Amino acid sequence: MTWFLLSITSVAAIAIANLFQRILMKDEASNVVAYSLVFQLMSASLIGLFAFTQGFIMPPIQELWLNFGLMTILYASGTILLFKALQTTEASKAAILRSSSALWTIVVALVFLGESFNLVKVIGIGLILGGIILVSLRKEAIRFKKGDLYLLGSAFCIGVAFANDTFILRQSDALSYASLAFLLPGLLILAMKPKAIKDIKLFLKPHVLLRMAILVIFYSTSAITVYLAYQQGGAASQLAAIAQSAVILTVILAAIFLRERSHLSRKFIAAAIATIGVLLIR
Repeated sequence: MTWFLLSITSVAAIAIANLFQRILMKDEASNVVAYSLVFQLMSASLIGLFAFTQGFIMPPIQELWLNFGLMTILYASGTILLFKALQTTEASKAAILRSSSALWTIVVALVFLGESFNLVKVIGIGLILGGIILVSLRKEAIRFKKGDLYLLGSAFCIGVAFANDTFILRQSDALSYASLAFLLPGLLILAMKPKAIKDIKLFLKPHVLLRMAILVIFYSTSAITVYLAYQQGGAASQLAAIAQSAVILTVILAAIFLRERSHLSRKFIAAAIATIGVLLIR
């Protein structure tokens, strides 16, 4: 499978995962840390199992300790912020705001990875920003709610982390690294909030466990395919941009299955603008 087909598979998987993240977190009383911890560790287990069947190769943690430390902090922070945001923010809107992660990936890729840039990509960035502004309009004024700010913070963390991933993947096996990219942030969350382990008992409820399992399967599929796409020739800036095209699919699925239909026309326009932007960046 080519890197482009792998990246498209990743887009479809993450769009479905976006819905289940919202379903899990729509109760504002949900324990964000516990959900983040279980999500990271379950994803690490699933991807790790798959990696071992393919032949696990330990990534060069000692040589790239700074990059691994940065990855751990960024993904732990990005996951917690994302789950926190989804307590109050619709999945469709969240997908659009999360598209800003591509901007941070591109900035890091340009500065530290030496990837190319041109006028078309500048226009693409402008369109992505335009989509974010449009979906954030409140009676002709741009207003960001607390959940929106959490999402933008999560997008920053994940965007920078993905660019950092591509540097590590130059010297690592994709599947083996992907398992650590979930395990290490999960262990950091546990170390920072050990009391969260007491709340894991809520996952004994069948409906909660089932939703989390579906989320983990689709999110893990997205992670595996995007890492493989990079190793098969996709540039960091291309993959980050294509990944954001999931916004339109998420808006459609959220409208159908979650009935998120408020300001639907504006969401579709914003999603379309942002998607055109990411395609230009490609």
